[in-house]
Amino acid sequence: MGDVRREMERLRPVYETGVLRLLLRANAKLYVALLRAAFDPLTGELPRETLEERFAQSLSTLADTGDYTPKPEQTYAEAAHQILVDLSREGDGDYAWLANAHDAASHRFLYRLTARAHRAIDALGRLEDDTRTLSGAQANSIIMEIEHARMQLTADPGERVRLLNQEIKERRHEIKRIQQGQQHAALSEDQVRDVIAVIHNTLRGVPIDLRELVLAERDNGDALRRRMQGGDMSVDEILTAYHEEYRRSFQESDSGRRFEDAFQVIITDEGRQQIDDALRDIAKTPYLAGESSALLDQIRDELARIYEGIEAVRGQMRVSDEAVSRLVRQQTDTRYRTMLGTLNRLFVRLNANAKAHPNDASRPYPTNSAGAQFAALPTRPARSMARSAALGLSDMQLRQGDNTSPVDLKSMIVGGGPRLHRMIALIRHDPAIRTDGRIDVAASFNRLPDEERRESELIGFLSTLPCSSDATGATWHCITLDGTQRDWITRPILTTRDELDEIVRQG
Repeated sequence: MGDVRREMERLRPVYETGVLRLLLRANAKLYVALLRAAFDPLTGELPRETLEERFAQSLSTLADTGDYTPKPEQTYAEAAHQILVDLSREGDGDYAWLANAHDAASHRFLYRLTARAHRAIDALGRLEDDTRTLSGAQANSIIMEIEHARMQLTADPGERVRLLNQEIKERRHEIKRIQQGQQHAALSEDQVRDVIAVIHNTLRGVPIDLRELVLAERDNGDALRRRMQGGDMSVDEILTAYHEEYRRSFQESDSGRRFEDAFQVIITDEGRQQIDDALRDIAKTPYLAGESSALLDQIRDELARIYEGIEAVRGQMRVSDEAVSRLVRQQTDTRYRTMLGTLNRLFVRLNANAKAHPNDASRPYPTNSAGAQFAALPTRPARSMARSAALGLSDMQLRQGDNTSPVDLKSMIVGGGPRLHRMIALIRHDPAIRTDGRIDVAASFNRLPDEERRESELIGFLSTLPCSSDATGATWHCITLDGTQRDWITRPILTTRDELDEIVRQG
């Protein structure tokens, strides 16, 4: 007999996560139905007035079918408002279904589902799924994966050769049987269903992981904007907190690592095209019928949700990157205004001092900006002034041996956030290499797809680069918000593959 205390300790964190507590609350079934009907998609946000109106319409429909009984002398609008209050309440050990945030642009409160509410609704969705995909083909696929892992991890070269030869022998024996007609080419309905079930099991759960990433990045971006509006933290502290949350969500969590590694293949147009072509070929086979055909339709639905989830993650990351860019520009503008005010006060003081003591060469000008003091300028130069042309960017480039210093690419990427890090990671996969072996960052950037060259995401990075007005400048082909192309001309940025690898590795 097991220890009941140990079993209780195993169950306690499951109940304390809030999912079961939400589902066990009174009227939980009504709440889930109202939320599913009001939010489309579930990750969206609605103003309070719109949400109450949808609740009232849903309650009226449920009252007509007998699934809801309104209280005496209470209108549907009042009932909807009371339900909204109940869903937002958090106390006495209960968790809230809805969370609200004040939108500074529209001056309204926007409501959205909490992360626990999403997990509770997903749990109900998994209970509703009555598919049975545990099969012999799935068991065989597990055995094949284990055998393949053993083959790859075998340290003895002779043993690896033996295993490979055994696999080749089995394949040749199977080909020979098919050629001799001893094995029918047609598959049974159960075999086809088992093969399709293996693919279905692989894809299940991926859309939920993507939704968790969307929620994590949404909450992280909301916290960033609230800190910006509150002003209780410095800019560096806000950015540090945001990047720490981003690292935990996208680099340390299981769903984040899967998104960065496996889902990179699905993000590309080539990967999606390959998957869609394979599914079309499978659909054309004469073996699909009955349950196997329905299972293939579920696979298409899962892939569609995966594609939408990936775009939702990228869209939420883009919203957060815009908030980071605004914060960086705010910091830059604050520093500029502070320095400009200091210089203006210094100029006024020096001007007043010079007027009060004219032609007094022995009296220095106190600036109170450093330990040194600057003597007064003479009224006439001691000798004729010789004018020399200042060095242009191209001249400085030639003198430095076509080196892009003092542009510190690594510091700019690390301080620019995850969007610039992703740009460098894409450039590393397909760089434009010059004859001297160095990588031209601007030319590599121009090779990226249009959705990766958005000007709104890179304006902070491009504005910090030195400009160039001659033929030696590098042109960045950016895409504006309306879809048109706008060129930025800066000094060329040249780097090496080792530097790009270090930037991507340190992240």
